[in-house]
Amino acid sequence: MQTLRVINLGLNEEIKFDMSGEILLSHIEGLGIPDVTSETTQSPLQDGSDIHGVLLGNRVIRLDATIRATDRKKLYELRRKIIRVINPRTYNVKSEKRGELLLFYTNDYKTYRIYAHVEDTIDFKERFGNNDKSQIIFTAHNPYLLDEENTKLVIKKFSGGLKFPLKLKTRFANVGYKKDYENDSDTDLPVKIKYFGPVINPIITNETTGESIKVNRTLEKNDILEINTTDGEQTVNIKKEDGTTENVFHWIDLENRDFFKLIIGRNIISYSGDDESHSGNIELEFVRKWVGS
Repeated sequence: MQTLRVINLGLNEEIKFDMSGEILLSHIEGLGIPDVTSETTQSPLQDGSDIHGVLLGNRVIRLDATIRATDRKKLYELRRKIIRVINPRTYNVKSEKRGELLLFYTNDYKTYRIYAHVEDTIDFKERFGNNDKSQIIFTAHNPYLLDEENTKLVIKKFSGGLKFPLKLKTRFANVGYKKDYENDSDTDLPVKIKYFGPVINPIITNETTGESIKVNRTLEKNDILEINTTDGEQTVNIKKEDGTTENVFHWIDLENRDFFKLIIGRNIISYSGDDESHSGNIELEFVRKWVGS
């Protein structure tokens, strides 16, 4: 059983294509691995080539849909509904994007989501009785299929983690906590980190990769340090109790400035601060990604 929900994020309206309703999902493709491009170089007189990376292309999803109406008026009503929802000219105020659609694809195993838009002409060219057929082509510039919802990983002082005090020959004791996470998805995952104060000079580390990010600032009680490690969207801010936000990107420690990701497999995430009274917790939010369904 397959279904496809298409939500216009600008209009907050949706349509559903399924196997039994008025708008039938006749056929869908483009949900496997998208086009793959290898980055290679070849030296003079070299047999073969050296590969430096592999990139996924845009994901193109082709949907064959059939409107099954009881009369001609209902047929045109459903046609109009489809055209309205997939209209590429609608505007999403939050993302400042036109034609942004959120697709939820469900099969017998799992539900995935992906952001896409329509780039090709849509027309209903095949009619029989009060039924109309059309093909709708969605393009997703981010080719990964995402989990239906984001995952949140909470590491607390007294639960959900292990305490490992480390005595240093300095004025303070470095106190920290850690937790394992198994990334069973198909690629590395950027994270959004929330570090709750109070703490002095917070540092978050992926011990599996040895990468860490440290901010040389004091978080007061009710302060929240927010870090986004997504490529092209990297931010480091402190959200104050009064709701104001301070950009502290320039307070990142020069020796600990890795905007790490959760690699495939085991990740040991730890956090600590430079004060014995450190009592803050952290929350990691991320979404698992899949190259195909």
